Amino acid sequence: MAQPKYIQKTLFMKPEVERIFDDLERWLDHCRFNLLAFNPADMYRSQEYRKFQQEQEYLERKARRESRARREAQGV
Repeated sequence: MAQPKYIQKTLFMKPEVERIFDDLERWLDHCRFNLLAFNPADMYRSQEYRKFQQEQEYLERKARRESRARREAQGV
């Protein structure tokens, strides 16, 4: 049976909420692998999270740079 439209709307997360949950998931994985204390309430305020965020941004830039270099090497 199909659900009414007002129920279907509530089943989707807003992009902002989805981003927060994605950040929490990535931060939890990072804390588990690096044996850091995980406190979701202090996530955006902690110094460790800032370092983690800078590392992630660096890895994204590095991947883009390597991808661009690969495309240029292939002559595309």
